[in-house]
Amino acid sequence: MPALYALSAFVMTLAGGAFAFRYRRYILYIMAFSAGLLIGVAFLDLIPEVASYAHKFNVELRELMIVALCGFVGIFLLEKLTIIHSEKQHDAPGHQHHVGVAGALGLSFHSFLDGVAIGAGFQAGVRTGTIVLLAVVAHDFADGLNTVTFMLATRNSKWRTVSLLLLDAIAPVLGATLATMISIDARVIGFQLAFFAGFLLYLGASDLLPNVHQRPSRGLVASTIAGLVTSGLLVIALEKAL
Repeated sequence: MPALYALSAFVMTLAGGAFAFRYRRYILYIMAFSAGLLIGVAFLDLIPEVASYAHKFNVELRELMIVALCGFVGIFLLEKLTIIHSEKQHDAPGHQHHVGVAGALGLSFHSFLDGVAIGAGFQAGVRTGTIVLLAVVAHDFADGLNTVTFMLATRNSKWRTVSLLLLDAIAPVLGATLATMISIDARVIGFQLAFFAGFLLYLGASDLLPNVHQRPSRGLVASTIAGLVTSGLLVIALEKAL
């Protein structure tokens, strides 16, 4: 079932890419909203869920927070080693970097982890899984949009851009499928959630949010706050519904 839900991430990645082909000028507002949503989900749902697992299974909360830190640092290293997101200043004059196989695989693995996060969320419960799914879907829209923007800005062909977008779009589905196929002890789910809490915090705070600060405006600040408020409303609504 999580793999089926992850198809929405596939669709949203393609939608983000298509949006970028047509409405590239709105990319910062979408990234600002996504940043707020991801940060809100990490703080308002995943970290409280991790604390609940720590209490339930008598696990040191500090251990789980170390795992969350590993998730934060892990995605940081992935992005810097593959040089995909560190090259977002692609609008600078003369910027014509070549996106190689390592970069493409790194970006796809990043999306693959999005899918694993969806699977881990649903293993923790329908409410947590749904919230993580919605956050990842919003992020993947921005991810698809940014992939196309970056590829076109670095003068890659349209065929190559679409190919990389498709690879990026299918990766979350594969990640969710793998997470579904692996039977994980309930005690371990807390560690999974901790890892992906750090993962989402990095994506929101260190990957997407800095783009808002590059060109600060009331609209971008409002978009970020709207993402935070939306995450809070999602958590409250799903707590009452499920």
